[in-house]
Amino acid sequence: MLDVVLALVVLGLLAALGLPLVRTQTGATALRAKAFEIVALMRLDRNAALASGRPTAVVVDAKAGRIQSVRSKGEIVLPATMSLRLLPASSGGFRFFPDGHATGGELILNAGRDSVRVAISGPTAMISMLEPSVAAR
Repeated sequence: MLDVVLALVVLGLLAALGLPLVRTQTGATALRAKAFEIVALMRLDRNAALASGRPTAVVVDAKAGRIQSVRSKGEIVLPATMSLRLLPASSGGFRFFPDGHATGGELILNAGRDSVRVAISGPTAMISMLEPSVAAR
């Protein structure tokens, strides 16, 4: 019985020592997860425009760190540890049209030294997530 207790104590100590190492990687992971959410929201609106025959928009408030779907009312709010930049900055968001095109541009999400770009192609309305290569870091 004592050997089981000692084994549990050792496992607890190893977990306590290992958790700080895992936590340092959550910034990049959280950033990617938020980018996936944004891509999903945009694809939902793009597909809604194609299916309904009516244009729709995704509004981006870079200062507040907020992305909102006009059609579905879906909203993504970035945590305080992340920032957002919209290119072109004057656009205020993206519009998706029923004929399959969109207003193109990029969203750049940053968390510390990590960044992820979400790119929207104007002619095709293709939405993609682009991460910097490991060599560029």
